Amino acid sequence: MAAAGTGLSQQVTQPTPTSTSWAPTAKVSAGILASAITILIVQFVPHANTWTPAAAGAITQIMTFVVQYMVPERK
Repeated sequence: MAAAGTGLSQQVTQPTPTSTSWAPTAKVSAGILASAITILIVQFVPHANTWTPAAAGAITQIMTFVVQYMVPERK
């Protein structure tokens, strides 16, 4: 559209199409692996049977966060 009497026009640009990849990123893959390994380790720790499920879950969550934080983002 041209502005009245100014000779200026607005250009409309179309967004470029993006492709969505459903493959997990390196951070996600490392987090899944870290949580699975931590769960297995917690099962075999001596005296782990006295821990509450919440404590075991908290340990798993913290280890998963640490591993995901350390893995670099792919760009």
